[in-house]
Amino acid sequence: MKIFLVEDDVLLNEAITMTFSSLGYSVTSFDDGKTAFENIDKTYDLFIVDINLPNVNGIELVKEIKKIYKEANIFIMSADIDIQTIIKAYDIGCIDYIKKPFDIREIIAKIKHTLKIPIGNVKFKNCELSFYNRDKQVFVYGDEEIRLTNKELLLLEILIKNANNIVSNEQIEDYVWGESFKNGHVRQLVAKLRKKIPCNIIENHSSNGYIVYTA
Repeated sequence: MKIFLVEDDVLLNEAITMTFSSLGYSVTSFDDGKTAFENIDKTYDLFIVDINLPNVNGIELVKEIKKIYKEANIFIMSADIDIQTIIKAYDIGCIDYIKKPFDIREIIAKIKHTLKIPIGNVKFKNCELSFYNRDKQVFVYGDEEIRLTNKELLLLEILIKNANNIVSNEQIEDYVWGESFKNGHVRQLVAKLRKKIPCNIIENHSSNGYIVYTA
């Protein structure tokens, strides 16, 4: 997953970036509105924007993001708890409003449970064109509909979100079972998913984790 982060508090910006990077997310961060404004593009899965930014404020930045990319997923962060500000943020297109101060685990939870891989085509490097439907929990291969369990779905989801990058066993455990679960059941889950999908899209990467390649 690619994240576009705009936060002018340098320490908070660095903390968020480090945390997301450790989870396998690709983060591009900015500490002022003007620079962020000049670098908006459609390749990001999530935009996280502070409201009070130097040069170009967060509200104007979100408006521009929506103008360029209507389907953008946007989280707004702010210490402003005025209800009119919150209403305005939703009116211009944010999907969640995160009040400062916050626990970074709150944002991680929102990313996991709010964002879904959109229904669409995924073409893997070593597999025929497949179709992944998050809402129905199915993976369609050709004319065959393969129903996944929730854990299999989460495994496939984190691998697709981080396609072409290694996802560590620890990252998979955190995503599928939660931070407190460390029983090493990733290998068994991967084996179960491989049995359901006709072609082998999941590759081992030594003992470091797993990867899927998209074309």
